[in-house]
Amino acid sequence: MSGCGSCTSCGSKCQGGPPTAALPTDTPLLVWDGDCTFCRRWAKRLHAVAGDRIGFAPLQEAAHHYPHISQHAFETAIHLIEPDGTYTSGAEALFATMERLGLRTWPAKLYRTLAPFRAISDMAYHFTARHRRAADVACRLSLGRVEVPSTLLLTRRVFLRLLGLIYLIAFLSFGNQAMGLIGSQGLRPADVLMKQVADSSTSWWNFPTLQWLGGDTVLWTTWVIGAVASCLLMLGIVPLFSSLVCWAMYLSLVTVGTVFLQYQWDNLLLECGLLAILWAPLTWRLNSQHARRPSRLVHWLLVLLLARLVFFGGLAKLQSGDPTWADCTALSYYFWTQPLPWWPAWIAASLPVWILKLACAGLFIIELGAPLLLFLPRVPRTIGAILIAGLMLGIAATGNYGFFNWLAIVLCLCMLDDAVLLMLWPRAARGRIAVGLRPASGPLVRWGRRGVSAVLLLLVLVSIREQITVSRIGQPIASLQRAVQGWRPVGHYGLFATMTKTRPEINIEWRDAEGTWHPVRFRWKPGPLHRVGGFCQPGMPRLDWQLWFDALTYEAAFNQGGLRSGQFNLRITNRVVLPMLLRQLMVLDPPVVALLEEPPSSTPTSLRWHLDQYRFTTTAERAESGDWWSKTRLFSSSPLVLQAAP
Repeated sequence: MSGCGSCTSCGSKCQGGPPTAALPTDTPLLVWDGDCTFCRRWAKRLHAVAGDRIGFAPLQEAAHHYPHISQHAFETAIHLIEPDGTYTSGAEALFATMERLGLRTWPAKLYRTLAPFRAISDMAYHFTARHRRAADVACRLSLGRVEVPSTLLLTRRVFLRLLGLIYLIAFLSFGNQAMGLIGSQGLRPADVLMKQVADSSTSWWNFPTLQWLGGDTVLWTTWVIGAVASCLLMLGIVPLFSSLVCWAMYLSLVTVGTVFLQYQWDNLLLECGLLAILWAPLTWRLNSQHARRPSRLVHWLLVLLLARLVFFGGLAKLQSGDPTWADCTALSYYFWTQPLPWWPAWIAASLPVWILKLACAGLFIIELGAPLLLFLPRVPRTIGAILIAGLMLGIAATGNYGFFNWLAIVLCLCMLDDAVLLMLWPRAARGRIAVGLRPASGPLVRWGRRGVSAVLLLLVLVSIREQITVSRIGQPIASLQRAVQGWRPVGHYGLFATMTKTRPEINIEWRDAEGTWHPVRFRWKPGPLHRVGGFCQPGMPRLDWQLWFDALTYEAAFNQGGLRSGQFNLRITNRVVLPMLLRQLMVLDPPVVALLEEPPSSTPTSLRWHLDQYRFTTTAERAESGDWWSKTRLFSSSPLVLQAAP
């Protein structure tokens, strides 16, 4: 920002600007050119932050009050004039103003101490002064309303409240299934896992969970406390404490959740939750007037998190070498091979191939391009966030990924500053929403958060390097990474690196006392051909999801000759849950039975399972049969009785 005399560079005479201070003034005075559009915009922006801490005046009104400064000097640069008449100009004046307002202190310190930084800053300032018309256009394209500062007070409130909602969904969804999944009578009992951990002399630091206290009561208490803390966070009550409790309770569940809580979005929620702790204000209420300024460093970590999540999704597809991604035919398989499709997926799968190819190309453009926009100023960052949110809405509209897409959209909202978010409120209500620049936190809190953020940033950079180059890292960093691994501070992301071209499904049948076989039906995964899956998000049916992975494992074993007709060969890897599911169905274990839509109505005399190949019907096939699915049987097991342990 600099004066421009007759404003020939700007091309027009500017109107308005910040209120002119009474001259002379007993506060520092920033003098700018009232005839310059570029200068006026930035003067108004600084005034919105400064309030009455600094006075503002155009040179046309202020110059004659300071005869010791030449008219030419006023016309070529801004001046910050102290009450005693001393002044700074140009880049130095801009940095001094930022320092005095508490915006940034490091530019002024570097300007005073480092000659190279001072030379580069002066060069950049004078270059901008000579090209103010282009600079004004660039600022409007990148910042929109330049006069409105980019603050994050409302952004933080929206993020924390919506994150509390996601936490609540996660706790309630898993809590409703917890006893059947990892309870003492569940498929993967946490008590058994904890005994194995204790026998291996693993410490609580490497295995952080409340289940060290043992029992179903602790498991139930964990998710209930997490749900209560989620409600407090949504209401903005003790936000720092409630976000800490949410994160700790969810980490406790994930640690013992085994295969049921090892999805990428569980790590994503923990990483978001950890950053939320660093971002939350140390106040009783989130809306408190005493809430300090949101940390820009933590916000940049949130930006980096969303960028990693989306960008590595695209990069993983390219690195995999999967030909379906290379020729953009992956979506021809995706809609019917994804874990839990519902009826819009059938419609999407029926679209012409050329549309699906265009959609696949658009997917790559968003995943690889939109994350780069997040690192730019307000307007391109908003565009990037909108593109990513649109992608997430498209995924949610055709599939069931629990809270994953909605958490990603919450991160997209976090990319918007207060000025953009206010546009989502009715105009009449915007004036009642507290936004703007608050004082910074105390030095102890500020440096504490900076220290933790620096460690997180180091781990993020290491994670990025590993995902890109798969190279070994130095021993000190590797030791740090191993030391905090149990706390899951940083996740690895990259969904659907390879596309499955088939859809195996596990179907279970039980035989009653009369020898009749009946199907065991699940709530969400495909089963009867005439029924397509329902809309279960943002909840996450963990058993239905895991059986999708089990089916892929058994299909691979079948293709390799590991399964032959009539065998009851179940245990292929330690990750499959089918063997324990069958044993629990034999005794009608109540927590496990509660996970099913149609469990056995009486104690089975035996069970058997089938591996079937499913695919969506075509439009013509559906019109003829009314079925959403067609299937081909690959394998049928021999009957299992209770005495025959798998």
